[in-house]
Amino acid sequence: MFMTTLTIFFLSILNIYHSRMLYQRTVEPTFFVLPKLTAIKGESVLKYHLYHPLHTTEAQTRDFLCEIDLAEGTQEIASVRFVADVTTFDSGNSSRDAHALEVVEALLYPEVSFQSSTIENSDDELRVSGALSFHGVTKNISFSAKKKIVGSKLIVEGNTSISLTEFKVERPALFMIKVDDALRISFTMAFALP
Repeated sequence: MFMTTLTIFFLSILNIYHSRMLYQRTVEPTFFVLPKLTAIKGESVLKYHLYHPLHTTEAQTRDFLCEIDLAEGTQEIASVRFVADVTTFDSGNSSRDAHALEVVEALLYPEVSFQSSTIENSDDELRVSGALSFHGVTKNISFSAKKKIVGSKLIVEGNTSISLTEFKVERPALFMIKVDDALRISFTMAFALP
């Protein structure tokens, strides 16, 4: 009787141990890595446009990092992030660019960056929301963009406007007239599809 009870006890313990080991093997966490694409440097451009009654300034950079994550198994964009060094923007006028760097205090705030929080994909239309950090200030912004596939590349184009005042940038003046508060930003990003 004692041996039967002891045998049942040990078999019960063995069964519990086996069940736990089986559970541990079958319930391992699974991590999904979204496909990440990086903008092609020579084919992607980020521009800003600043309006003054006497002159409109446009400056651009091709030297930045922009990455997108694609939703698994699709060509829908799940997230985007970019960072650019403000000293790389070129308007074609070096003295104007030097003054722009003073205005945005490039030594204190050398980068402008964006991190999406949500992206709504609807065919070739995108609605992007996220945090833009510029001149030491981070604000939530939203903008629309369009995407298209050209050959083996995904092209994303869009634009938005931000308020210089909201980002605590002192508006430069020419002949005592300040530039518009709206800084228009436009971009074309090209990504090689996997």
